[in-house]
Amino acid sequence: MDDTPEYAVEATGTSLSILEALVAHEEPLGVTALADRVGVSKSVVHNHLSTLRARGYVVKRSAGYEPSLRTLNLGNRTREKLPIYRDAKQALDNLAAASGETTTLFVLEASAAVPAYISQPSNGWDPEFREGERLPIHVNAPGKSILASLSDDRVEEIVDGTKLHALTEATITDTDALEDQISRIRDDGIAFCREEQYEGIVGVAAPIYTGEADYVAALGVCGPVDRLSGRYLEEDVTGQVLSTAKSVQVTLTSNG
Repeated sequence: MDDTPEYAVEATGTSLSILEALVAHEEPLGVTALADRVGVSKSVVHNHLSTLRARGYVVKRSAGYEPSLRTLNLGNRTREKLPIYRDAKQALDNLAAASGETTTLFVLEASAAVPAYISQPSNGWDPEFREGERLPIHVNAPGKSILASLSDDRVEEIVDGTKLHALTEATITDTDALEDQISRIRDDGIAFCREEQYEGIVGVAAPIYTGEADYVAALGVCGPVDRLSGRYLEEDVTGQVLSTAKSVQVTLTSNG
């Protein structure tokens, strides 16, 4: 699927590129550095920065410019509107505490899998991805679980419009192989990731049926393969994931 508009607003894209460049850099950036990164003139960067500052999205420091926390406010408010987040958050925290492993809640946005919530216990794996980050849908257990919960037509639409890039040697890059795995996930009700997104990291996930076609979700557990393997992963942790998904499903249904 291609979300590129036929008639893109260039100025909007430039503002977002500047904001994203500031977020990606650990230290404040000056106008010249931003112009080099975004590929526009310094005067254009200055004009966009002035607008972003006026709207509260950028802060000027002595060392340059940096993003404000206003985007955090927007993200939190957006997430809190999702019934699946409100109903699943405590269940994920409980699962993380019980398993000692990192738990995640993913939702579908366009053709990407997006972590809406990550619950990380003290000794849990620290994911390289962050909440709100759009990830390839074919590389992790929640993403594949989401695909399995969609109709065949929707799966075909997403897969046909997605480049199945390999992130590791284990990543599924063949469409037929991915569709075969989706079929197995539908039969089993559970999805596994075996080092397909990160080397040495595995996971398990189950879909959550929200009752709304536009809001598809999955929850899962992920962590190092030297800790999540064998019967512990495929029986103990899998059982906890399925039980938690069912519990969240009941809560969603009763609240709906």
